[in-house]
Amino acid sequence: MSPNAEKTGRFRGRLAVAIVLLLLAFLYLIWRLVDLEVLHYQRFRQMAQANHTAIVPDAPARGLILASHGQILAANHPRYVLELIPDETEHLHGTLQRLEQLFPIPPKNVRHLLHTLDDKPPYIPRILLHHLDAAQIADFSVRDMEFPGVQVAAQWHRYYPYQKLFTSVVGYVGPVSARNLKGFDPQKYIYRRFIGESGLEYAFERQLRGKFGYQIKEVDAFGVPVANLRNIAPTPGDNLQTSLRLRVQRAVARVMRRNHFRGALVAVNPKNGAVIASYSNPSFNANWFVDGISDTHWQSLLHDKGRPLLNRVAQGLYPPGSCIKPFYSIEALQDKVIQPDFHTYCPGYIRLGGHVYWDWYRSGFGETGLTKALAWSVDVFFYKLAIKMGIQRQDAALWRFGFGKPAPIDTPGSASGFVPTPRWKEVHFHQPWYTGDSVILGIGQGYLLVTPLQLVRAVSAIANGGYLPYLHVVTALINPETGVRQALPIAPPKNLHIPAFALRAVRKGMTACVTRGTCKSMATPGLAMAGKTGTAEVPIGYQNGRTIYNDDSLFIGWAPLHHPQIAVAAVVEDGGNNAWQALPVAKAAILSDLRPKMKLRDFTNIVVNPAQAFG
Repeated sequence: MSPNAEKTGRFRGRLAVAIVLLLLAFLYLIWRLVDLEVLHYQRFRQMAQANHTAIVPDAPARGLILASHGQILAANHPRYVLELIPDETEHLHGTLQRLEQLFPIPPKNVRHLLHTLDDKPPYIPRILLHHLDAAQIADFSVRDMEFPGVQVAAQWHRYYPYQKLFTSVVGYVGPVSARNLKGFDPQKYIYRRFIGESGLEYAFERQLRGKFGYQIKEVDAFGVPVANLRNIAPTPGDNLQTSLRLRVQRAVARVMRRNHFRGALVAVNPKNGAVIASYSNPSFNANWFVDGISDTHWQSLLHDKGRPLLNRVAQGLYPPGSCIKPFYSIEALQDKVIQPDFHTYCPGYIRLGGHVYWDWYRSGFGETGLTKALAWSVDVFFYKLAIKMGIQRQDAALWRFGFGKPAPIDTPGSASGFVPTPRWKEVHFHQPWYTGDSVILGIGQGYLLVTPLQLVRAVSAIANGGYLPYLHVVTALINPETGVRQALPIAPPKNLHIPAFALRAVRKGMTACVTRGTCKSMATPGLAMAGKTGTAEVPIGYQNGRTIYNDDSLFIGWAPLHHPQIAVAAVVEDGGNNAWQALPVAKAAILSDLRPKMKLRDFTNIVVNPAQAFG
């Protein structure tokens, strides 16, 4: 083959390869065009749209929480903050250094901003300083041109105007964190600052939080906003209308705080279970938690011997003492263990198995029927009744009136209390149930533990004719934009099917308790009421190898007698021997509700005669 032919062959080979490569490249371009314009058109269209628009969230106002007469218990107050928008800020680190020279910006806020720069889009503002005062706002306004990307902004801030008065029931909000997002959709809290942590704020978080609005902005290639395309207004959260009465809550707080009582009171409408007052003392300022509680405040709460973090209304566990006697009486009457006219003799004690069980009044009450036994809280009568009933009937009475399980209510955290059984004692103490255990249980002592919520629910059933109500605090949701009120459904009460004769007999005894018995100091001219005192021994320590006890003071009751509007349960801890302290607390609640012309300062002076307050 000649040299020219050989060169021509090589050229043609190279040309063929080049043509093939060009064809392949052309085919690839056609395939990509089809892929982009046909197969994946919608996907790339959305990506292109996202490249020139940004969605900026607009936080809604949180719903208010209102007392029964409209007073605001949880409010939204405007506050001013210093914000920095990263993508509008020149020389970020230099700007931060100059701002720190002008304002007391906490170093942790600066560290948090730098640490989270990549967590949110750069056009989302970051808060550097909360709660700017008027002087700080004025100082910045004359120099704002020196700080591009930094601005003073107004925000809604959760605020509790009554501070510690309603903390146990209204609760509080706190900063959003992984810990308190349990049970909620994290996606709904990406741009939120607050979330309900306790009380109604937690239980009705979904109704209170509202829905975000959005500003759709046009941004350039660097993500800097250049125009507003559309605004979608946020939807504020629903307001909660509650049955709480500010006047009653204040009256109770005055008595407990002025006398340095530690305990709780809960008052309800016995006909429908609406909570009128719910107060636990000592308490704490709910505003401490809104921005995250400081270490100083947190340590003060942890080391306070009064345990202010304990919601005593729902979680306080107490031996009920003699307050349990009316419920045993109803069970004994209904099961025909005794008749309404049953009498027994009280010498001041009984002997059982070589052990003496003393009455609180050691001289004895003599011949005693049910009315006298309830009026004067005659222990011997109920010792003997406990023996007649036995543990099975005792437990049945307790369970029937709702003890041993959380009281149903629309606030979280209710404790179950404790109802002892022979099986429980055998498992935990490897001992059988003795008759002596029933004797002690018959006067509300021993292993039995109840909450004030359980007590007020149970006494409501005696007050209203035998119906165990379902308790609730919130009565309605109110749309803040339209004012439309949506009443919340109330669960029907549980009919306990108590015979009329049994209710009559027990109500007669509880009425006598007020008119001439252990809670005679509750008597108020022109206002008939019924009640029952309780004094419960509580171990408080040891001395010389012996257990030292103190007495809790309790009261349950209702008023008016025949048309009840309010039922109460009050507990005051460590009242001392023959405790009486629950009586003025309960009386303040009842009179503040039923005597609206009384002035609040008058409740501070409510006193009782301790000599009339045993049981």
